[in-house]
Amino acid sequence: MDLPRSTLRAPRGMSPLTLAMGVAALALLARLLYVQYFATPMPYMDQWDGEWASALKPWLQGSLQWQMLVSPHNEHRILPTRLVTLLSYAATGEWNNVHEARIAAVVFCFIPGLLTWHALRDAGVAARRWLPPLAVLLSVLPFAWENFLVGFQSQFYFLILSSIVAIALVARHHQSIAALAGAVALSVFACATMASGLLTAVATGATCIMACLCLPGRRAPALCATALLAVVAIAAYAWVPVIEAHAVLRAQSVGEFAGAAVRVLAWPMRSGAFAPVIWLPALVMIGRMLVRRRATPADLVMAGLCVWSALQALAIAYGRGHDMRAPMSRYTELFVPGLFASAWFAIRLWGEARPGARLRLATRTVVVLFAIVVAWPLLGRASKDAGKLQQFTADARLQQDNVQRHLAGEDLRAPQGDGFVLPYPDAENLKQRLDDPLLRQVLPGHRAGPAPEDGAGAP
Repeated sequence: MDLPRSTLRAPRGMSPLTLAMGVAALALLARLLYVQYFATPMPYMDQWDGEWASALKPWLQGSLQWQMLVSPHNEHRILPTRLVTLLSYAATGEWNNVHEARIAAVVFCFIPGLLTWHALRDAGVAARRWLPPLAVLLSVLPFAWENFLVGFQSQFYFLILSSIVAIALVARHHQSIAALAGAVALSVFACATMASGLLTAVATGATCIMACLCLPGRRAPALCATALLAVVAIAAYAWVPVIEAHAVLRAQSVGEFAGAAVRVLAWPMRSGAFAPVIWLPALVMIGRMLVRRRATPADLVMAGLCVWSALQALAIAYGRGHDMRAPMSRYTELFVPGLFASAWFAIRLWGEARPGARLRLATRTVVVLFAIVVAWPLLGRASKDAGKLQQFTADARLQQDNVQRHLAGEDLRAPQGDGFVLPYPDAENLKQRLDDPLLRQVLPGHRAGPAPEDGAGAP
């Protein structure tokens, strides 16, 4: 769809790049403060298997092969997360969750920065007034507290970042062979971040098709890239391991999947009844774009991000939909690109309402409802999310203390209490790992002494 010339003229003030850099800097500062005050050095849960056993230990032993870096961790291939572990250790000499969480914060800050930059390049005054604050809000509020504090969760940020760049490349350069090749490469990379990374190829391919429909120029390069992306998605799906133990987590019926889907699509609201309000501005404007077969590159970037987040939501609804009441904290940042893009379309919808038109009141009512439904739960739950973050930190410090007691000679199985009192669910397995002299040398602070003589160190 074409923007009026008055909308396309850049207003006076900071450039889109400057605003994007400011958003990224604020996001980085906030995340680093969270890490500084709430993260704990001791590795947590999945890090013991996904990082130590399959990356850091083989590297220290001189037996690391590239196949180990892409070996399955549950359903996922966490290549960049393992590389972060090796990079963090090489730089600090420790296997330290805090160091990895700081690296994750650096990776994360590019996400709101890129969202802001792509949104404002073709936007007017209203977008520049509202979207940077929204990007900052989505970066600093603690709804995804688990991702803030555990370096292992960097997999989410590598996935989101690679997906934004891939979609933007095809939306803005659908005739460029180099840009399309870059988008395909990033889609392959996304498959090595998480299992749902295969959906990046699907969303990028959908963006290619929309670009062919709505932008002038050659279509053959984008269509060829779409075919290649389809191959990537199919191959990546076949590459996903099947974990039989996780079958009970999936939606057990079509009805249960549908119920979980509307609840996930309604995030940040908890009731699925609000899903139409959150997605309606995007649906209206994308539908109009496709009917008219006219779009700006920013339209296509935001449409692709909506497709991507919607696909992620549906994947979560299927894979974790059994008895789901709300998506877990760690998943919520997957919806941020789509929510941001929907806000962009809401601002466009507000500006498209014609003076005196019959639908003016209806369209602006939809936009106001969208703003309320997004802002009210995000701000209203901030104190509750902060409480969860603080409780997580208290639990993590208890777990770290219990591990340190074992390293000082106490029985690891002694601690009792509700929830996880150890940073790994299997106490005996953790004991065997902690009695490994090689592991003791790399744990945070090097405070661990030599392993007990009867320890069960790994070979």
